[in-house]
Amino acid sequence: MIKHLICKDFQDIANCKSNLFQCRESFAQVNYDFKCGNVYGIVSDFGCGSWGLVNCVGGRTESEQWLTGMVSVDNVVVTPKEMRDYSAFVGEKAYAGINDLCEQLSARECIEKALKISNQPFNVSDIKNMFNLSDERFERNLEYVSGEINRISIAVNFALGKEIFCFPWLNEHEIINIPISILNILKKHNKIILIPTSQKNYVKKISKHIIVFKCGKVIYK
Repeated sequence: MIKHLICKDFQDIANCKSNLFQCRESFAQVNYDFKCGNVYGIVSDFGCGSWGLVNCVGGRTESEQWLTGMVSVDNVVVTPKEMRDYSAFVGEKAYAGINDLCEQLSARECIEKALKISNQPFNVSDIKNMFNLSDERFERNLEYVSGEINRISIAVNFALGKEIFCFPWLNEHEIINIPISILNILKKHNKIILIPTSQKNYVKKISKHIIVFKCGKVIYK
């Protein structure tokens, strides 16, 4: 379990993609200690740093070395590749070691394979019930699970034992659809949750910690 993740003089570039948006994004230099069991709201307008930081912390940088500064996990300096091993990207349908975009399994099949890889003390029913996955979509190919893919992707990555959960950039319509019950489960299990968004007022309601990118500056709250 990660206890804390430190970014020191950290700045990098990421190509950010989701089902709805895509951009190439950098951000002002960050110095911050992310601790387990917390939700972090990373706030900026689209293309202005929040999504770039979340992707880079998750190891999705343009290079296999940090551009500026360093990242450490429990006082051990890590690489982008090592951060990708720790990180989950919410809403995606491909999971390393389980499937790829050409092999779309069902939620049940993905969770079964994930638990075999991680050897965590859960079974498939535990994960299904924990994340309230619907019977209707549980056996469907992931291509046909519609809006439940966010919940399913969190469940699969939880089953894999991922420690950092990276949301895509969320606008005012999407952020209100984050299930608070799922955030509470992740917090209970000491995960780090990163939510990039433009919606400062709303994300403050669901997280105790805020990083704001504004006018080229970083504000920590």
